[in-house]
Amino acid sequence: MPSLLEIFGFFTGIAGVFLTIKRSPFCWPISALNVMLYGVIFYDAKLYADMGLQGVFLVFSIYGWYAWTKGSKNYLPDSSPLQVKQSTIKEVSFGILITIPIAVILGYMLKNQTNADYPYIDSMLASLSIFAQILQTRKRLENWYIWILIDAVYILIYVSKDLYLSAILYAVFLALAIQGAIEWRRVSGFSSKNFSQ
Repeated sequence: MPSLLEIFGFFTGIAGVFLTIKRSPFCWPISALNVMLYGVIFYDAKLYADMGLQGVFLVFSIYGWYAWTKGSKNYLPDSSPLQVKQSTIKEVSFGILITIPIAVILGYMLKNQTNADYPYIDSMLASLSIFAQILQTRKRLENWYIWILIDAVYILIYVSKDLYLSAILYAVFLALAIQGAIEWRRVSGFSSKNFSQ
């Protein structure tokens, strides 16, 4: 039976992603609350790597609020100079070049120093999550594509571990990430025509 903390975490997680899709800066304080809740949940469950990742997400939530409200006269969606854009090839390449070695190093440490079940997959998902979060704080369209991949893999992991509530949550996140990609693609003016040029 999920605890009250998990239930509250479930709904704040969904609310945070929904507000992100709508480009509301209020996604950041809701997300900050969510990661603090999950920090406690993961601490109680002795999932210390996941707990640490929540601390990283908390820092991104604070930075995201700043980036999305800087130069804004109000807190309405898209009211700041920071608008949804595509990432450059340089940004994506740099992210991949940083993500892969971090994931390999972290995976090696988890495999050799812990009893982690999926050390390399878990490490890659954590590294990709940080990369996606960076892109999200900068309102880059590609953050949603990375979240889609992450959420799909997490569903498989949680089902394999009999964590069905978490699998359901990540299925909701997956659906929201697809919606986010569609919505942000629309507002960014991205089309396959200008992508090929």
